[in-house]
Amino acid sequence: MRAGDLVRFRECIWHIEPKKYTDWKIGLLMEYVSWTKIAKILYEGEIYTARACDVQLHKRAKREPQN
Repeated sequence: MRAGDLVRFRECIWHIEPKKYTDWKIGLLMEYVSWTKIAKILYEGEIYTARACDVQLHKRAKREPQN
């Protein structure tokens, strides 16, 4: 995942077992830090922070071909 990709994500709203999540939302990936596995996502004008296990790639952004 890279900045600019569309991603599907969900939020954990209940942290005690069993965990409860929101429905999947689609937002714009602003930043993904691979060593901490944290994604920052722009959704409806707000920045959300989500763990990588709660984020899925929805559509890749178009990129310049690398030679």
